[in-house]
Amino acid sequence: MQLFRNELQIGFEKKGYFIPVESLDVPNIKFSGPHINCVLSCKPDNQGFNLKGNLSYNLLIHCDRCLTEFQNHQDILFKLILTPQKELLSEKNEEIIFFTEELEQIDITPFIRETMQLSTPIKIICGESCMGLCSHCGVNLNIKSCNCKSRKKRLPFEKLDQLISN
Repeated sequence: MQLFRNELQIGFEKKGYFIPVESLDVPNIKFSGPHINCVLSCKPDNQGFNLKGNLSYNLLIHCDRCLTEFQNHQDILFKLILTPQKELLSEKNEEIIFFTEELEQIDITPFIRETMQLSTPIKIICGESCMGLCSHCGVNLNIKSCNCKSRKKRLPFEKLDQLISN
């Protein structure tokens, strides 16, 4: 996603961008749509340009419990500073990209790709009520029930309790 200095210098509020999914080249992430929606605001100041944005997209993800594929909506807020001041690059907790006065445009695609990868959930569940798969026969318990003996509730220290009671 290319940003041009002349637009950044003027500043803008809630400008919409559609980023083609194939331009991001994000490994191990499957999108349900052809593009990602990005809404971006820019305020020029004495440090450079302060950007605030929101990435909005849908992922096709497999549930970690039942392995069913489903759509997962992502809304990611981010802040970014584009600056020619090298001393700002060492600040912690700030997303800063070096943007020299000589450059007329900057590509923030690598920043967007990294932000998306870091925001992808680690544990993904299709719903709070997901019962997962039967550990014995493998049937999806959200769709069908099974009569496996292993489905009987067991206490984790059942054997230990028996040893102590004897």
